[in-house]
Amino acid sequence: MTLTQNPLNNIEAIWRNELVNNILPFWNAAIDTENGGVYTCFSNDGSALLSHDKYIWSQGRFLWNWSRQAYLIEQGYLDGDAKSYIDQAKLTADFLDKNALLENGNCCFVLTENGNKKERMNGESYDLSFYADCFVVMGFCEYAYVSGEHYYFEKALSLYDTIKNRLKSGSVKSEPYPAAEGFEPYAFEMIVLGITNELLRYAIKYNHSSLTHLKFACTHSLNRIFSDFHHPKSLMPFEMRTSKMNQHTLLASHVTPGHTLENMWFCIQAAQLLGTLESYLPRIITITKQMWAIGWDKEHAGLFRYTSRLGSKPSGSLLGNDRYENLVLDTWDTKIWWVHSEALYTLLLTYQLSGDKTLLSMYQQTEAYVLATFPNDEFGEWTQIRNRFGQPLNKVIALPVKDPFHIMRNLQLIVQLLGIKEENA
Repeated sequence: MTLTQNPLNNIEAIWRNELVNNILPFWNAAIDTENGGVYTCFSNDGSALLSHDKYIWSQGRFLWNWSRQAYLIEQGYLDGDAKSYIDQAKLTADFLDKNALLENGNCCFVLTENGNKKERMNGESYDLSFYADCFVVMGFCEYAYVSGEHYYFEKALSLYDTIKNRLKSGSVKSEPYPAAEGFEPYAFEMIVLGITNELLRYAIKYNHSSLTHLKFACTHSLNRIFSDFHHPKSLMPFEMRTSKMNQHTLLASHVTPGHTLENMWFCIQAAQLLGTLESYLPRIITITKQMWAIGWDKEHAGLFRYTSRLGSKPSGSLLGNDRYENLVLDTWDTKIWWVHSEALYTLLLTYQLSGDKTLLSMYQQTEAYVLATFPNDEFGEWTQIRNRFGQPLNKVIALPVKDPFHIMRNLQLIVQLLGIKEENA
């Protein structure tokens, strides 16, 4: 195939434009240039800032985004002032280092804008979710990778150890939707793989002493995804790993297409870092096509948030009084921003690696739906939460924030995947 025939040629320009002219301007206007970090508690349409609170979950993610933007500029994928991004990333890294870490080694869940620790509700502990810690690890890693400020990798590595120890002991907290007793979420191993990838990528670049250990950890997590969280024959994911006695429940029988699609590019990244992609790619391709087909709304287009394994409304016996169970029932047919941005990148990546035209067709349908549905021409960014018919919803999804992470990260990854560096253009 010649360069002019490549169907990917025009795709990079679409998403570069969306990143540079829609996503980045919105978040550039939301940064806290005094304290570090970014304001994220906007209404769904982005028209109003509702609070100056800083959820660590989002601050760690923003640190990753801003550091990656500096990297893409430095590498010639994008125009811009890399120093301005790395300076703000530095301010954010310092803000998190100074304020987010508790005496027990865990991360606080939410801070005030100037860094004071805040209880979400009176009497609650400050460390409510290991996911917040995971996103700080990601942010610290990316900042250290780009800046060469190795102190932040050491902080990330130390925090990673506390995360692994909490998971091993079974004492991990996972607000806003705690795991029900007797159920291990797919998302737990998925996020472990994601942060291990970030650490390993740094360790390879800088030949860090943790390299052997991280390769082992990455291999273990990657293998566990396929051995424990996907059926050995059908490759269908187990969204909740549990005993046979719980298989009839909604928690055990539902799937989350967007999360599985996101995890497939995590698996590709891990296998590439380990040099073992050839042995995993066929399964990854199968799962990617399977999850898109299950999640795609054949009547109204777009990807459902949750489905049964047949692609229909989730069903099964209920535990009752479980927040995550209620979330699945209440929002299963909504069309959520991150599901679609993750699908865009995973479908492009798997198509580029395989040349499978079914993946390209799936991508093209997703692209058309995203461009017609999510970008907000009035206030910028995307209207991130919509109902089945594509209409805006005023709902809180996980945290009361308009999160910068998924859209920006996926568009940055697409630009890096498909872009041509300026010096080679």
